[in-house]
Amino acid sequence: MKKVILSLVTLLAATTLATAQMRPSVKLEAGANCSQQVLKFDKLPTNVDMLMGYRVGVGVELDIKNGFYFNPGLYFLSRGFKRVDVVETEISRDASATITTTNTLWLHNVEVPLHVGYRVPISSDITLSLQAGPWLAYGMAGKLTTRVDVDAPSSQRSDSSKEATEKTIEPYDTKSKSLKPFDLGLGVQGAFEYRQFALNLGFERSLLNTCFREMGEVYNMNLYVGLGYRF
Repeated sequence: MKKVILSLVTLLAATTLATAQMRPSVKLEAGANCSQQVLKFDKLPTNVDMLMGYRVGVGVELDIKNGFYFNPGLYFLSRGFKRVDVVETEISRDASATITTTNTLWLHNVEVPLHVGYRVPISSDITLSLQAGPWLAYGMAGKLTTRVDVDAPSSQRSDSSKEATEKTIEPYDTKSKSLKPFDLGLGVQGAFEYRQFALNLGFERSLLNTCFREMGEVYNMNLYVGLGYRF
């Protein structure tokens, strides 16, 4: 499956570059990235919350014909999720404790989108564009932090339970064998453009399972919004 998708990506890039007019323009983009992961372990889905992060990069736009263009780029972005679990447990006949476990996953990726787009002029200064296509990504660094807070009545707490415990692992580390760094997926982006400025809104979904575990599934998903400037 991976070889087929990579072959299609290569064919798309080669075909588009061959037909593009060599009048490239450069686009700078920066904005917020709301990321989430689709998780399944032993075929059971796990619900997680979105994590707010960043997305910055540069793209090169090549005109094709009649409003169509090819837009490869290089971006740096964060991915991950946040999950909070709260459990009430009885510690004595008359007292209970609240245990809050917070898992936060931060992933820092470099991404290469290969989009084909279409631009529609609304007026002399305003245009609308829509682009879509595959993307390739590689995980440069990451951190999974697990924090456990115990909230119990002061009469029931020991000195050691007053402070939260925290543990951190690196998910891309070969020793932890948590996540595979290479990823591939599809994305779509719409933009409202005023002269050289643009307001972008996009969505991405990975196609590869990046989990090392045989019975686990991890797919990246993110929604982003940002500002762009085209030279």
